[in-house]
Amino acid sequence: TGAVTVPDYPSEKEQPVITVDNPDQLPDGNTPGTTEVDVTVTYQDGTKDHVKVPVTVGEEADNDAYDPNVEEVNKDHGTPTTEEDVTGAVTVPDYPSEK
Repeated sequence: TGAVTVPDYPSEKEQPVITVDNPDQLPDGNTPGTTEVDVTVTYQDGTKDHVKVPVTVGEEADNDAYDPNVEEVNKDHGTPTTEEDVTGAVTVPDYPSEK
């Protein structure tokens, strides 16, 4: 409820109570996208405002979604190791080709 504020509300008055109407609307944090959460602001005099708070969950970071596989690079004595040898030893299974 920290995302809801009441600008210019007198600081000397008891502050409004801000509650989430239905906690089941809260995003689980695993599904990317924006969800509107219904919130009620109840003032000291008993009046209420009903607002919608947009909550946006970002995409999962690639380094959390994918685990690289590494193969050992073996070279004969005297054969230099190239960048391609090293980078070719790393694969990222299931990484989408369109990324």
